[in-house]
Amino acid sequence: MEKNYIVTSSSKHHENGPASLAWADLYAAKFAFNTPFQLDLSDHQEFLSERVVRIIPKRRIVAFGLWQGRQVAAKIFFDPKLAQKQMEKDIAGIQLLKKNKIPTPELLYQGNTHDKRIYILIFERIVDAKNLEQIWRKKKSIDDVFPILEFVVVEIATQHVIGLMQRDLHLKNFLLSDKTIYTLDGAQIEFSAELLPKKPSMRNLALFLSQLGVDSEGYQEKLFRHYANARGWSLKQEDMYELFIMIKHWNNLRWKKFAKKVFRDSSDYVSMHTWRLAGMYHRRYEGPEFIKFLAQPDSAFYNPTAKLLKAGNSATVIKVTLDHREFVVKRYNMKSVWHRLRRCLRETRAKKSWRLAQKLALFDIPTAKPVAFIEHKSFGLRGKSYYVTEYVNGKHAGEYFTLHYNQDEEISDMVKRITMLLKNVAKLEITHGDLKITNILVDKEKQPVLIDLDGATEHATLAGLKKAWRKEIRRFLDNFHRHQALRQKFEVELGD
Repeated sequence: MEKNYIVTSSSKHHENGPASLAWADLYAAKFAFNTPFQLDLSDHQEFLSERVVRIIPKRRIVAFGLWQGRQVAAKIFFDPKLAQKQMEKDIAGIQLLKKNKIPTPELLYQGNTHDKRIYILIFERIVDAKNLEQIWRKKKSIDDVFPILEFVVVEIATQHVIGLMQRDLHLKNFLLSDKTIYTLDGAQIEFSAELLPKKPSMRNLALFLSQLGVDSEGYQEKLFRHYANARGWSLKQEDMYELFIMIKHWNNLRWKKFAKKVFRDSSDYVSMHTWRLAGMYHRRYEGPEFIKFLAQPDSAFYNPTAKLLKAGNSATVIKVTLDHREFVVKRYNMKSVWHRLRRCLRETRAKKSWRLAQKLALFDIPTAKPVAFIEHKSFGLRGKSYYVTEYVNGKHAGEYFTLHYNQDEEISDMVKRITMLLKNVAKLEITHGDLKITNILVDKEKQPVLIDLDGATEHATLAGLKKAWRKEIRRFLDNFHRHQALRQKFEVELGD
């Protein structure tokens, strides 16, 4: 398990402040590194890092800190072969933005350390600002942030008219403060002397729109029309069709890239590999009790806070409190020697649940937040496994309908929400496989949340998806054989 960064002997220690780091220190820093440090620059200036925002090991760090007594943001490059080129590429993009009057944080300093192995760019820090991804993640509904999205789409259209394109266009690239949109990451800026043609413009916009989730087609269409209006385009139905093909293409690429990230060390995730255990967990949940649990997962079942939710032959489920957080731990049991032999060479159900939950989360489909999965190993063969999620504080959908049985408006609204949830899962070419009413929870915001993904299937063909979907819906409707009025509401919404 990864430990925090330790300052090496090459560091210089200041009596009343953080250590002054050398190139070897930064090059050795891992994802968990977030220790305050100082860089002594070649012109006798200093940068004091107070918080690491992002780190790509052996390449670069983004940090907030102090320079000449003011709050700043810094990009620090230390790749042994590419550091200077990476800095120069970033500067070139910033200059393009400035030349074309696109707001971007002011570049205050560019330089290096004494040994010329660490290169640094220091920017003004826009303190009272949030990037678009932060705003997006905290939204209650798309309607709440739609005016901001329109504002950003016009900014993208403006940049395209000028001939600027952000190759890796994502929500974090935009920093919003009052009525100003700041564009970040100069290294990803491309420039053409003419306005960007229609196809490349649509492709770039589709990348941006793909990050709004699979349930946002109506909003994506509105934003495309808003963009087209800013460009003076007259749209045809073929344009809309082509846009959604592009969005699907970007969705596939985004998942292909993200699917690798959730199984390796990164700024968000930690991989675990010992002679007897393997797995992954999210860094945000690290704490003394949680780390102890990862090393001895069965200990959670004897924790004083543990509450049994399900006791079955194939799986045992508990709710437990670790480091003042509530989790659900599902242990997949081995029922017999033959059961162990059948499963020891297959992907564990915990690993499958982790992967599919990450996929649903990437596309904004509500599921219990994935925290970790753990696999027991014996002579390289898989045994028991554990899947951990955040606890969803709510009721299952059956209880919700019983509680509101005489409130037709509440019932109808929840039927629509659950129907949308199921259809959005199908858009990812996934069927759940076990749509019991207890596998849909309703949280405190009346948001239906899908759980128990270990029986889900990812379909390779449309024919296979349609066949499984019809079976899935028949299974789901069987939940309401004693409640025909509720069943009929679902039949209408689901189109059956």
